[in-house]
Amino acid sequence: MTSPQSEPASLPEESPGWITSRPTRMGEALQRLVRLPALIVEHRDLIITSVKRDLEIRFSGTLLGWFWPLVHPLFLFVVYYFIFTKLLNFKIPNLPPGSEAALGVYMFCGIIAFSAISDALTRGTNVIVDSGNLIKKLAFPSELLPLNVALVSMVTMIFALLVFILACLFTPIWQAPGVELLWIPALLLVQTLFIYGLALFLSTLQVFLRDTLQFVGIFLTVWMFVTPLFWVPEMMGESIEPYLPLIHVNPVYHLVQAWRGVLMGELVVMDGATAYEVISTQAIAARLGVFSLWAVGAYLIGYVLFVFSQRRFADEV
Repeated sequence: MTSPQSEPASLPEESPGWITSRPTRMGEALQRLVRLPALIVEHRDLIITSVKRDLEIRFSGTLLGWFWPLVHPLFLFVVYYFIFTKLLNFKIPNLPPGSEAALGVYMFCGIIAFSAISDALTRGTNVIVDSGNLIKKLAFPSELLPLNVALVSMVTMIFALLVFILACLFTPIWQAPGVELLWIPALLLVQTLFIYGLALFLSTLQVFLRDTLQFVGIFLTVWMFVTPLFWVPEMMGESIEPYLPLIHVNPVYHLVQAWRGVLMGELVVMDGATAYEVISTQAIAARLGVFSLWAVGAYLIGYVLFVFSQRRFADEV
């Protein structure tokens, strides 16, 4: 008879779901990295249930319900549109006829993409610590917790996108998007991967360094202002030229420009004999390609760090 203190002989050390007391080997981390899609399919019912429950908790019983995902980006849009266009008199000059709302739509498209990332990372940083009762259960796949946060942010963003598209169809605010909408599934997939990787990384740090959430709040504020959400780099003159390489390194810059290309189409303004390409549909693939590299990198680093640290979660939370 096996004593209660003996190790479970039926569960091999190589089992992908088993967390051992010894340090994780690189081969095991890579094995789990490759197996993640299968893990997601295996637990798809759990994921769907968790996302639904999270959405119900956030919006059920509220006055605005499912309109709340629009409140924060709309609030940011109103505030910054007033500051930049009314107080600072910032405008996109020489707009083509019918494009008078370009700056407002430009800002809104950037805000809804960044807000999805900001909201997910703020909530995702603390998701492991807040789920200590689940973390202590060896059978629970804890790497799905940050994924749930990423998926919830994408669902709320999809709702905002639908409202924008309907507004374009039934109001004269902007020309309705065309065939570029076919890029939306790819953008959502890569953005989810990017958020998931960062959430894995930050939630792991939060377990061992509880100041991480405070740093994330500060970093997101800085990130928001250095990303061209409320300003157009092409319109900033020579003063911005030394900083353009830094702007192009910013992964979210490529993401929001891709979203603007999908939702707004081409936007070219003339300044004398010089044409400034503010938004380009032809650049969507290139923007998505650059952002995809960042997303895959974030996922690889975040997941490997998570796997190497996971054995200590139960003791720390």
